[in-house]
Amino acid sequence: MKYHIDTQLLKEKFIKESECPLCDVKKTVEDQIVYEFLNDAVMDDDMRIKVNKYGFCRHHFDLLFAGKNKLSLALQLSTRVMKIKGGFTPPKNFKSAKKLAEQLRAKTKTCVICDILNESMEKYYKAVAMLYKKEPEFREIVKNGKGFCMEHFACLLENASESSAFSKEYLQTLSNLFYDNTDRFLSELDRFCKKHDYRNALMPLGSAENVLPRTGDKLYGKKNIKQ
Repeated sequence: MKYHIDTQLLKEKFIKESECPLCDVKKTVEDQIVYEFLNDAVMDDDMRIKVNKYGFCRHHFDLLFAGKNKLSLALQLSTRVMKIKGGFTPPKNFKSAKKLAEQLRAKTKTCVICDILNESMEKYYKAVAMLYKKEPEFREIVKNGKGFCMEHFACLLENASESSAFSKEYLQTLSNLFYDNTDRFLSELDRFCKKHDYRNALMPLGSAENVLPRTGDKLYGKKNIKQ
């Protein structure tokens, strides 16, 4: 299962007013991958082998469970559980018990969907830099945006070399976005704190009203939650 970058999706998310357009791109891509695992992927032998080997993290299990195809999830979980059971050997002493504990914990830290998603997002980080280099219109969209969450800001920095001749300008743009939007958040957080002083009871909160959840998104990225 390979996901090719969709530059149109990238542009659409950057045009929208968002604290991190790459979080929005990630959600769309993640939803597509989860959909595949509840449909065609269950019949794909290569994917079943990977599910057996890596399983799902709790986050992606929850997204899969929130989907409509419970049978598909049950079939994939059945083979995964059998794989885990087949590799289990009762410990004979404290040393082997400790080693087994480490092995069991490791089995809950791998996820086939995480691997595919991360591989796909790496292509998008590179695509941002390449579009910045090639398209003046996209360059202006990035410059006028609200920046990115910390994770995706770091990922863009790691892939900045893809902007080649524009790398110096690209890095300056990313840095400006970081400084400008950090100052914006600090101002809103300061206003939120001041509002809780009884002397400022009549002071309007304005954009600071929802600054706490937005700061969470800025620092840790947006959560993909299925209701």
